[in-house]
Amino acid sequence: MFKKAVQQLIKQIDSGGELIPATSAFDSERFKPLCLICRRTDGPFWRKPKYCSTDFELKQILVDEVNLVPVQQNDMSFHFSETVDGSFKAKAKISVDPLAGKFECMKSVCKTIQLQGTKQLSVSISDLIESLKKRKIGRCWELIKNSYSGDLCVVTETLMSVEPITLKKVNKGGSELYITLPYVSKASEEYISLTEKTLDIPKGVVLAYKVWDLTITEDDTLCLSMPKAKKNLPKSWFCFDNVNVEAKEEFEIFREFKCLENVLKRQFLDLMCQITEDSALHSVLSNKLCDACAGIKCKLSDLNELDKKGKECAEKLLGIWSEDQLKNAEENRLLKAVCHLITALEDLPPATLRLLVQSLNMQILPQQLDLVTSIIDDLECSQVGQLLKVDTRSLTDAAFGITAEILNEIGIQLEREGVQKGRETSLCELYIALYCLEALSSQ
Repeated sequence: MFKKAVQQLIKQIDSGGELIPATSAFDSERFKPLCLICRRTDGPFWRKPKYCSTDFELKQILVDEVNLVPVQQNDMSFHFSETVDGSFKAKAKISVDPLAGKFECMKSVCKTIQLQGTKQLSVSISDLIESLKKRKIGRCWELIKNSYSGDLCVVTETLMSVEPITLKKVNKGGSELYITLPYVSKASEEYISLTEKTLDIPKGVVLAYKVWDLTITEDDTLCLSMPKAKKNLPKSWFCFDNVNVEAKEEFEIFREFKCLENVLKRQFLDLMCQITEDSALHSVLSNKLCDACAGIKCKLSDLNELDKKGKECAEKLLGIWSEDQLKNAEENRLLKAVCHLITALEDLPPATLRLLVQSLNMQILPQQLDLVTSIIDDLECSQVGQLLKVDTRSLTDAAFGITAEILNEIGIQLEREGVQKGRETSLCELYIALYCLEALSSQ
């Protein structure tokens, strides 16, 4: 909930794309200006770099630990709120001669997000660069650097909440049973269940931040450099004749799903459906599996922050690998495939996840995958608003409707005669999700 809310916040206020959304409400003290953080260099090839906190500040890696530059504070007048409503309905007819009836069930989701007020903590980049001139690094530099898997960076700007944040998610489920009996016109019963998740976050929590890279010159002098940009992948990254060797090799990992036995396929598929319904479970599993794939010791005790249902799901998924395997899992291709799939699902809009599960139940994933495969390359290269012809004859009206909803959630408009982008967007995560779920559902 926190991660999705902050991502929407950053889209509204950061046109330059320099702000990095915080992924957790914890470790706020470790993401303030002049704190050292680690940029992970592993993980899915399509995703932006992931930053993790450390226990150190910039001054601690210098020989002289005097204060570098003052941290400036600026109050910002800002308000952001979002409410998302969705519903899922299903009907089933009941017929037992001479008894006839109908069963209806309904599930709706209401998510309310409110963020009010922020303050900006920052340091002057020019003053910081000036203060680092001829400043030598201390002996602890190598120790700190070797303790983390990735590049060390320094936080230069932070956005923090001024007022408490309330995130609320309400699931409303209900059912109605209508039965017609001989000589009785109609009898009905109604059942309603309501579950609510509320996350209250106190003021002073980091919402977003900016970083600069730390580099060391030949004479062991510390200096700053602009953050490394993510390499642009070729538009046809998914094609196996792609010149991008890294993307090709990583995509080969997803073929692990097709090689699984049917029993294990069904087990994975059932777990993935549970994971798509819980954003907290998404986040925890994504972090744990990414750490395991990077060779970082996986702390399974972190699962205690999940509710009972989420914890059971996570334990079943992680139970496929023993704890010893998770500690040394760099070469486990199936684990990497699962990690990448969960990451792709995590990066998709919440409404898309519900629609993907619905598509799975309707058994239309192969048709959707064929459609996305046929348009992805041309669509990535097209301009916003440019109409591209597409063949949708393989999709029934129901399949076409849900496919159009999925694409609309990521900024793409699908019509019977063609498809066009409503904004600059990517089909990468959707393609991976469709490919993997289709592979798991095929028997």
